[in-house]
Amino acid sequence: MGKLSKSAAKFQRQKFGASKNVAKSSKSVEKRVAKDPADDRRDQSQGARAEDDGDTLYGIFKSPNIKNVQFGIDKCFPTWYGSTVYFDRRTMKLGIYHDTPSGVASPAKKKTELDTFWLDTLYVCEYCFKYTAERDPFLGHVKCCTFKHRSPGRIKYKSPEYTIRRVKGFKHQLFCQNLCLFTKLYLDNKSMYFKVEHYDFYILYQTGLHKPMAFFSKELISYSQNNLACILTFPPYQRKRLGSLLIEFSYKLSQADGIVSGPELPLSPFGLVGYLKYWSRVICWHMVNGVFADLDGATLEELSTVTGLRINDLITTLKYLQCVGPDNKIYLSVLRNWLTATENRSFKFQIEDEFLLVND
Repeated sequence: MGKLSKSAAKFQRQKFGASKNVAKSSKSVEKRVAKDPADDRRDQSQGARAEDDGDTLYGIFKSPNIKNVQFGIDKCFPTWYGSTVYFDRRTMKLGIYHDTPSGVASPAKKKTELDTFWLDTLYVCEYCFKYTAERDPFLGHVKCCTFKHRSPGRIKYKSPEYTIRRVKGFKHQLFCQNLCLFTKLYLDNKSMYFKVEHYDFYILYQTGLHKPMAFFSKELISYSQNNLACILTFPPYQRKRLGSLLIEFSYKLSQADGIVSGPELPLSPFGLVGYLKYWSRVICWHMVNGVFADLDGATLEELSTVTGLRINDLITTLKYLQCVGPDNKIYLSVLRNWLTATENRSFKFQIEDEFLLVND
């Protein structure tokens, strides 16, 4: 590997996402914010909007504060939600007031896009998720990123098309922290950034390549026996059913552990939509084409055992499908019609057992 340029070497040495550094930075930021009239004005404005909406959650942004993410060399896309963690506000000219040489604040200027976005472009490595606000250090890092040719973690699924790796949070702490920071820009309910040692992260790659496309996290010790805590398909790879593939894989993990499981609740609105689609396909397939196809019906317990879905999740899905009658009987005709109407009659499971390596 070639010698790093000075800017690239500086980028590599920075401990992005390290919990101690961020905690220290957060305290200093709080002190600086208190002394900055422009920041106070902005915080008061955001607080007023939160009060108007009846929202008392601290630190929740109403709109993104980073305009775009440059994800690797060739992918640039807008953010969906805001995040304060990326910023050291000493070097950010965020206010609409600027000090004059006399020390007197100038009159307020007309609000512009720069007042809405704290940063125009955040540069994120698509291999390791390290980040910077500067283009040149980013380009230098991408040329020699250690994960460009060797992805972290242990392979748990490898088909000709997709590979899923398990990355332990306590072993690859920086990678997982930066992944969580990036995720916050696209999940509004993401709250865990730095305490990653209690989680495993399952990263999805195209087989033979080292660019993460999607992931889910799983808590190591879950008293509710949840098989998934957080899931995200990165924007360039959405609408490829990668989320469904990872959800299906999470149930394969539960099956290997011999438990009936499901995701951490409550689900986000987007998460609920994704799970309802997956649960609906699974239930309909088993009732119409699977082991229950030739039977008059099935109990919730039997359906839970076969599908691996929790009974409460089954009830939620059956209500969503509107296929349960007053006598609690499941109407197969409704399920068949749903399969036809949604073009899921030829539904096939994406995870193939022959490529599973979950017990290795």
